[in-house]
This record gives sequence, C-alpha cells and structure tokens, in this order.
Amino acid sequence: MSFTTHKILGTLGVIGALAAGPAHAQSSNDEIAVLKAQLRALEKKLDNVQKQANTTQKQTESVKQNFANANAAMHKKAVPFINANLTMPGNRPTFCTDDGLNCISITGRLHLDTAAYSFSPKSAGTTPQSVNDGINARRARLGLIGTFNKDWEYGVIVDAGGTTDGDVTLNNAYVAYKGVKGLLIQGGYIDVPYTLDEATSSNNIMFMERAASQVLATSLAAGDNRAAFGGQVFGDQYWVGAYVTGPTTGLNVNHSQPQPLGATFRAVGLPINNEVGTVLVGFDALYLAQTGGVTNNTLGMSDRIEVRVDPATNALLNTGTMNFVNNARVLSGEAAVKFGSFMASGEYFDYNIQRSNGLSDLSFNGGYGQASYVITGEQHKYNTSAGAFGGINPARPVNFATGDLGAWELAVRYSYASLNDGVIRGGELKNTTVGVNWYVNQNMRFMFNWIHGTVDKFAVNSNVNTGADYDVFAMRTQVAF
Repeated sequence: MSFTTHKILGTLGVIGALAAGPAHAQSSNDEIAVLKAQLRALEKKLDNVQKQANTTQKQTESVKQNFANANAAMHKKAVPFINANLTMPGNRPTFCTDDGLNCISITGRLHLDTAAYSFSPKSAGTTPQSVNDGINARRARLGLIGTFNKDWEYGVIVDAGGTTDGDVTLNNAYVAYKGVKGLLIQGGYIDVPYTLDEATSSNNIMFMERAASQVLATSLAAGDNRAAFGGQVFGDQYWVGAYVTGPTTGLNVNHSQPQPLGATFRAVGLPINNEVGTVLVGFDALYLAQTGGVTNNTLGMSDRIEVRVDPATNALLNTGTMNFVNNARVLSGEAAVKFGSFMASGEYFDYNIQRSNGLSDLSFNGGYGQASYVITGEQHKYNTSAGAFGGINPARPVNFATGDLGAWELAVRYSYASLNDGVIRGGELKNTTVGVNWYVNQNMRFMFNWIHGTVDKFAVNSNVNTGADYDVFAMRTQVAF
C-alpha cells in the first residue's frame, strides 16, 4: 500500500475518533474498512490504466520503428535511380547515378563569326555585285546527351544559329547502342560521319569552315541534321562505317513530298598510329538514289566561298537547278599524316550526276590540302571512335598573372572545286586560306582566317566572266562544352 493511502487512512481514523468517541468505534472501524477496500480497488484500477498506457506507448514506438526501417529500406533500394552525382568532365555538367550506369549531360557550343569582305566582281553579270560585312552566330547549340544502363546513348540538341540567327532548328535527335566494344549502331537525326573533314568535329576543324569541295559532297546525302541509320566498327588501326540517309531537319522540309534517299560508306586504315606519329588513308563513297521534292528529279549543288556571314555569296559557285536527275554519286579518297605538332590532311572528290530524258550525265570534281603546326608543342590526337583527329588542349591555359598564353596554331589550306560540265556552268573556285588558332583553354578558342580566292564562271559560248575575286578577313569566337 502506498504512502498516500496510509496517510489518508490515518487522517480518517483520527477524525473518526475525535468526532464519534469510543461509543462509535466499531461503526467507524467498519466505515474505515469500506474506505480501505474502495481505495485498494481504485489503486488497482490506476495500476491497470498505467499498464495499458505503457503497453500503448511500446506499441506506438514499435510501429514508428517499423515504419522507419521500411522507409530506410525503400530508399536504400532506390538509390541508383534517385541519387545523382554531379561531375564536370571537360567542364560539361554531368549527372550520374552512383553506379555510373545512367548519366545525363548538358552540352553546348557557340561559334560567333565576324567577317569583312574585299569583293571585286569580274563583270556586270556577276551575282552578287557586292557583299556585306557582318556578324553571324554560325552555331548556337544547346542540348542534352546521356546514357541508359551504360550501353544506350541518346541526344537531343537544338541550334539557334546559322544564316538566320534565332531560328531554332533540331540539330541532333538520336538513339545509339554501344554495348559492344568497337561497335556503334545509331539512328535519328545525326551528323553523318562521311569524309575525314566531316568526321572531325566543328569544334576541332583547322579553319572556320570546311573546304567547299567537301561541303558539296556532304550536302547531297550526308552532313549535319540528317536523318540516318547505320553503324560503325573501329579500332586502333581501322574505322569502317555505313549509313542509309534521308532528309535534313529545318523549315524547308516538306514531309508530304517525296524525301531524298541516299547512302554513305567510309573506310579508314592506319598503317602507323603511335605516340610518335599517325598515318591515315581512306576511301569514301556516297550515293543519292532519289533527290526528293515535288518532281523527285531535280538537284542543285552550291556553296559559299568558305565563310558564312553574307549568304549572297552562295550564288557564285552554283550549278542552278539540274533537271531529270536519276541519281548522284561521289567517290573520294582521304589521307592524313601527323608527326608531333605537325599535321597535314587532304581529300579529293569526284562527283557524277546521272540524268534521263536524253540529257547527258555530268561530272564535277574538287579537293583540298591543308597543314598546321602547333608552335606551343601540343598535338592533334587521333580519336579512335571518330576515325578522325581531335582538337588541341593547351598545356598551359591562358593565365595572364602567371604568364601562360595557351596554345597557338598556324594553318594553311588550298581548296579547289569545279562545277563546270557541258551546259552546266556552276563555276570554278580556287581558295587559299591562312589561319591562326588561339586555344585559350580546353573550352575556348579564337580563330583568325584570311581567305584569298577567286571564282571563274562563264556561260556556254560566252567570254564574259561572271565570277569574282575576293579577300575575306574573318574571326570566330568559340565556346564549347
């Protein structure tokens, strides 16, 4: 019995004794007994209530612990799909799951060009008669690339650059499988890896623009923004790829009309590929089975004068519309040599246009040769998966406080293209380009090009030259990640 109970009973006993006296002792004792019994019953009830409260508290704590354990187990199981680690390879923001199997990266590139022309038409019949200096966001791309379960790659990239700055177009949208070493299968809108210069990223090419002869070939059924499906196999000594191609993206594509259909093939061998040097030789082929469009038998070939600021220069090297075209094919060869900081490369193209309705077939040709030397000692390294050479990563990025000035490269190129055959007089281009490339760091580059060139263009049975002479001074500010 508790101390409180004894105290209450003692108090009641004293009160009873004082109030009733000895005569009522028996009666008081009975009453006290009853009170004691009631108090014991009340105390027992209180003990039961306390026990029930303790039991309820234990049950509540058990439920809480079970819930916490279940919640922890659930999160532990879902970690690979929820938690992500941020890394910055090449300063490209990349999020990957803890196991590294699933990643997504933000990628972008800005090629901001400026150009000043010294343009001299060769006659009053030249089109255009003048061109304009200016600025152009040649490329302004932003997108996402990533992997699922390590073996599957995807990408979605848009481009707001080009001749008409601000018109956003789909640049890349593809899915690729790379689960087998040395094999890549891809489909979607891609940059078709046809020709050595096209296989080299626009972030890494020697000059602001690829040679006109190469652009004439890729524009038929390859190049950027092109719907394609195919694959490639590669190793340290070889690269082989083949693709079936369709239309490009853009506002001018009309899917209610017949679409162009083509195919490309590229094979590269490297008899020498080591730390000292690299020798590359290759063969390329392109076939355009149908031209697409309303009549599905017309084709045009053209290119600007290896700088893309004023689009009017597209009229200089231009076949116009060729009718009754059944198909077109391009055969080409490529070669490159790299020794230390020196690199030279070139390609030759033979274009053939097959026509019907009694019209003769057409044959055009072109090519280029280029060389560069990195005076600060860095090298263009061969990229096995691309079958081409990469860019320059300066050993000492620009830091004026420490006197580091990045990497510097000198380059020169001669380019030739002829679109003259029979009654088709598209002109003959001859360009010499001198370039200086300043690699500030692995993400930034400044390019300076001087293009000295001429286009000769004569109509059939005419001595009037409707071509032009020109010098172009151009600069590119490049940011890429």
